[in-house]
Amino acid sequence: MKKWIWIVIAIVIGASVGGYAYARHSQNEKIYAEAMQRGRLQISNKKYTAAETSFTNALKRKPNDDQADKVLNQTQSFISANDLFNDLKFGQAKSEYQSVVDTKKGNELLSDRAKAKITKIKGIQKNRQNYNKIYNQALDQAGDGQYTESNSTLDKIFSDKSIHQAYYADILKKAETLRDKNNDAISGNSSSSSNSFESSTSDSSTNNNPNVSGSKGASLTSAEKKAAAAYKGSNEYTVTKGDRDLDGKPITAAQVTRARKQISAAGVDSNAMSDQDVRNVIKGAHKNGETIGQYVKARY
Repeated sequence: MKKWIWIVIAIVIGASVGGYAYARHSQNEKIYAEAMQRGRLQISNKKYTAAETSFTNALKRKPNDDQADKVLNQTQSFISANDLFNDLKFGQAKSEYQSVVDTKKGNELLSDRAKAKITKIKGIQKNRQNYNKIYNQALDQAGDGQYTESNSTLDKIFSDKSIHQAYYADILKKAETLRDKNNDAISGNSSSSSNSFESSTSDSSTNNNPNVSGSKGASLTSAEKKAAAAYKGSNEYTVTKGDRDLDGKPITAAQVTRARKQISAAGVDSNAMSDQDVRNVIKGAHKNGETIGQYVKARY
């Protein structure tokens, strides 16, 4: 008799434990499903941080769940892309948005929004390229003393309504700075003769300018040449690719030579400068919306 009692008790306990486990599992499934649904709704309402929290909670209920993990990572990538976009880091933002699009069986709404953002970024990048091309043309004209023509070229930027969007604020600022400098030169508030001289002498031969070094540098002994060729290290004088580039394009030897002439015309000894010093002047003048002559006169 007692044996049967213990068997019944064991069955009751087993049923209770099993029932509790099943109830707990069902409760977890319910909370998981609700969290996933809430996350999708928050994405629909563009509340991405809240959606991230919901998907995180879903993953806590079902650790290692592939779908929850996938949409959580996708949402986090979208948030990161938005932050980069707002910081005007368009290249990095486009890469992050692309990772959202590339997520297989993720949230389709997020993917569609990421595609739209990529299209927008491509348009912004194309506009920036066009604006910079116009600006560089105007800067070259100013460097040649053609201030009125430079302003006319800049008007192509100012007349475009899109230029006033935040995506192009840096370009608008440097264009306005160049226009102000052009106007000063036209009105006689700054010396235009030196700038005109820069332009007129920019194509003259090196031999006619005593401050411009020739194509041949100081000779080295054979031992020095051998040591220089064998050196593979770096130091404070090492020049990186970024140091040699302007807007992603290499500064050519012809540009360096022309800049040396303009530096010399401004009364600064270009012989005392290395090629990288000259590149730095070119980059600095470009960044500040100044001619080479204006830049070195103010700083050397």
